[in-house]
Amino acid sequence: MRPGCSPVAFAVIALLEGCATTSAVEMTVPTSSPPPGRTFVTTGAVGFAAQGVGARVAYGPWGVAGPGVDLVYSGGQLWTGRLDGAEVRLSTSWGRITGSGIDLLVYRSGKDLLIRGVWSGRNVDFTVSRDRLVGSPDGGACSFRFEAAGPGELAGDLGCAGSAENKASTSTGTLKLDGEAVLVPEVLMPQFALALLTALPH
Repeated sequence: MRPGCSPVAFAVIALLEGCATTSAVEMTVPTSSPPPGRTFVTTGAVGFAAQGVGARVAYGPWGVAGPGVDLVYSGGQLWTGRLDGAEVRLSTSWGRITGSGIDLLVYRSGKDLLIRGVWSGRNVDFTVSRDRLVGSPDGGACSFRFEAAGPGELAGDLGCAGSAENKASTSTGTLKLDGEAVLVPEVLMPQFALALLTALPH
């Protein structure tokens, strides 16, 4: 890492130097309120499963909901609610999501969506498309390498390097994309990124 660079600043440099066609993703700003009597409308979902456990997180224009997450759009490009048991307030701008313990860059490069930065205090680096999911949820200690396994489904290997406290481990898993999530990278943002990162182990 270059001297004086934060993880997010370093990610910006890497993105700009690595691919001239990379562009920041525009964040969705709902233009109307939910239908009367309905506070949550589902248009897409992301589900992860491995070794008999997993999570499915749904999202729509005005919210993201699932195990460990309940967020709603509060206006002014702000999302509020609960994430991993804590009250959060997330601010979004072109290509960026920020909040307590969260500072993410979201870029598009061709058919790939790139999500890099800090999530729940950990460095994350993911590339996801309709054909693959590769990256790490914790600065490279563990990694994913999934490929297309059927319509709206990615599957493959995930593993963690060994350490003095833990043995190396490997397993297989699946990522299910439902509804408009199958259109990644052409999906609602930040909703898709929040659903993906919450559904994946972290």
